[in-house]
Amino acid sequence: MTKTLKRLVLASMMLALAACATVEDAPTGAYKVGTAYQVTLGREWSDISGSWGVKEKGVRVLSIDGPLLNRLYLTEGLAAGDCLVQSAVKEKPTPVYRADFSPQDTVEFVADSVTALGYLKVDTANLRPAKLGGAEAVRFDLTARTTDGLDISGSAVTARKGGKLYVILYLAPSEHYYGATLAEVDSIMNSAEFTGA
Repeated sequence: MTKTLKRLVLASMMLALAACATVEDAPTGAYKVGTAYQVTLGREWSDISGSWGVKEKGVRVLSIDGPLLNRLYLTEGLAAGDCLVQSAVKEKPTPVYRADFSPQDTVEFVADSVTALGYLKVDTANLRPAKLGGAEAVRFDLTARTTDGLDISGSAVTARKGGKLYVILYLAPSEHYYGATLAEVDSIMNSAEFTGA
C-alpha cells in the first residue's frame, strides 16, 4: 500500500470517528432513494450524507470504508437548476443540471461535478448505452487524481425520467478500493427500480 493511500486510510478512519453521530446505517437489502426509486445493497453500507457535508437536497452519499476510500452518490432526481455537489473551490462554479441537456451533456455534468469536488484531470471513457430502472441511460467510467497525486477511478450511470436526472456515481482510489467494490456497485446500479415519480 502506498504512503498516500495509507494516509487516506488513517484520515478516513479519523473522519468516521469524528462524525459517528451523523452516520446512518444503510443495511443490506432494499435502499430507498427518496420516493422515486430504490436499489438493492448486497452488503451493509453507511449513509455518510450528514457527516460529509452534503448540502444538496436529494443527494445521498454511501460508503463502506470511509469517504476518502469509497463514495457512492445516489440522486433522488435532479430538477433543472439542481446540482450533484457544491464546488469545493471558490473560483470554480458549481455545475447545475439543465433540462435541455443531451446524454453527452449529462456525462460532462457528472465530470464537471467531480472536478468541483477538487479532483484534477477528470476524464471520462467507455460511454455505452445502459438502463437504470428500465429507463434509457448512459453508463461510463471516470479517472481523476487527487491534489496529492493519488489516482481515482469511477463509474457512473445517468438517466432522465419524468423531467429529472438520476445519477449513480461511484468514486474510489484506483489502487485496491475501486476494484474491491466495483462488482457490488455494478449490482447496485443494475438493481435500480423506479417506484414512483
